[in-house]
Amino acid sequence: MNRTTRALAASALAALTLGLGGCGQDTTTAAAPAEGPHVAFLVPSTSLRSQTYDVPNFTVALHERCPTCVVDVQTAEDQATQNEQGRKAVQDGAAAVVVVAIDGSQAGELVTTAEAADVPVVAYDRLIRDVPLDYYVSFDGGAVGELGGTAILDAVGPDTAGGAIVMLQGDPADNNAGLFAQGAHSVLDGKVEIADERYVAGWSAEQAEVEMTRALASLNGRRLLGVYTAYDGLAAGALQALTKAGYPNVPITGQDAETAALQRILAGTQTMTVFKDLPSQARTTATLVADVLDGKDPETTGTTDNGGGAVPTVLLQPEAVGKEEIRSKVLAQGYTTVDALCAGAASTLCTQAGISG
Repeated sequence: MNRTTRALAASALAALTLGLGGCGQDTTTAAAPAEGPHVAFLVPSTSLRSQTYDVPNFTVALHERCPTCVVDVQTAEDQATQNEQGRKAVQDGAAAVVVVAIDGSQAGELVTTAEAADVPVVAYDRLIRDVPLDYYVSFDGGAVGELGGTAILDAVGPDTAGGAIVMLQGDPADNNAGLFAQGAHSVLDGKVEIADERYVAGWSAEQAEVEMTRALASLNGRRLLGVYTAYDGLAAGALQALTKAGYPNVPITGQDAETAALQRILAGTQTMTVFKDLPSQARTTATLVADVLDGKDPETTGTTDNGGGAVPTVLLQPEAVGKEEIRSKVLAQGYTTVDALCAGAASTLCTQAGISG
């Protein structure tokens, strides 16, 4: 049993001794179960996906294993605030901390604070670097980039003479942005010319439009063959810039299968998106946390070197989604609904694609 397992097993036992409900325990009294272990879930305030998918699915899945567990959700706009939230959670007796780091290179303080109190930290989606870390749950970032890069090559075709692509990567403070970029380059380098590559602070659609406008100047008379973007929001911003500059029908990739992006795919203005089953990621993380609370060693798929050691890791696999896969992958897995996808003007697009309730 590792340090994490021992500490959380002791925490759960203490909770039970005090009359608090622990994970995996049956209640034999008619009285309402007392409050159980607290799990802090720290997310960026700008993350729509955290509020839409991560937190709700994590909470439901954790309560299936630990009905009396309490999920304490905190949002922050900067890493210093998030570090303080982690310190306070540990001080208040959190049994575990799950964190979507705002800046993985600056979140080590949070981990060190928890480590000193024998409270495990799960890096959720974004790796925290250069400190001993208990667990990391994410998608295979290299595979994400490879899928987007492959889609660009497929869309561009063999005729690349006199042309080039533009690449819009994510926030440079996010470790995932680098992983996505590496994966994309492993496919694209040597196959197509890259006119410009830019990282977009905060994964901002507005800033992506600015960066795309600047990148167009680097073409210097070459044809724009396509635009690789590492996120659907970046694709939306890039598309705004392309429309204003008079570039129609340019292949463009994205990631996260956001509803607006799926609608653009149906309309033909976005080529594809990389689909990550976010509810599955949340449920997997909840299972990991519940296992540790129960004194079990969680199942992992391997380890990740974060510069501070080999971190036990669960990596999930992404999937490419174009128009033909929206029904079979995104809708079939309940990631979004037909009503949400086909609302308003998108109703006609859904009808044309044979998508209906």
